[in-house]
Amino acid sequence: MNTSWQGVESLTTSRRKPLLWAVISFVVYFASVVAGSIIQKALGLNFQMGWGQQIISIIVVLIFASFFKKPKELLGLSVPRNNSWLLLSILTAFFVITVSVIARMIGNEPAELNSLEYYLYEATMPGLGEELGLRGLVFGFMLYFAKQHNISSKGIWLLIIIQALPFGILHIFQSSGTEAILIFTYTSIAAIALAWLRARTGSLLPCIIAHNIVNAFGSLIYYLIMK
Repeated sequence: MNTSWQGVESLTTSRRKPLLWAVISFVVYFASVVAGSIIQKALGLNFQMGWGQQIISIIVVLIFASFFKKPKELLGLSVPRNNSWLLLSILTAFFVITVSVIARMIGNEPAELNSLEYYLYEATMPGLGEELGLRGLVFGFMLYFAKQHNISSKGIWLLIIIQALPFGILHIFQSSGTEAILIFTYTSIAAIALAWLRARTGSLLPCIIAHNIVNAFGSLIYYLIMK
């Protein structure tokens, strides 16, 4: 196995049936997102953004992970092992932003400034909730599988691509046609880049930072370019 995959090399415990738990974890995460949306609507909270789904999913993921040995290791909640992790986070973020801008240009998406709530939400919540649930919990179990079976570097790349597909699918529920294809492509590429970042650095922190940079500045950069 290539030693550059520090997210694999840093794992110290073993897991029974990690791929099965990866699937179960995704179901738990997805259910918590749906539950959060329902709760926000039931409470009559007049928010533009999905605060409820992110907050509930964060709570559920942390509780679910606590039932396993070494939950911090499972979620990747450790100091990055790669000395250049911050630079990698920033470069990953701007790679994803570039892909996002190109996708929006192809789709002729209107360039608009959003509300203050939008930027506050995008700079904090999705990067935390989605990374804990997907690159943390779900991909965490997949990394255990990679280590237990001494998966090659090519095999780890395959796992990275596989974990990206549900992330892409989750973002197209309210879209169709060309728009859905562009959103799926862009978000899947983003998920691949973020999973690579966790596997490379051995930590979820760079993923959270990169994700929040993308969400906070992606739309703004697109607006500035198109205007």
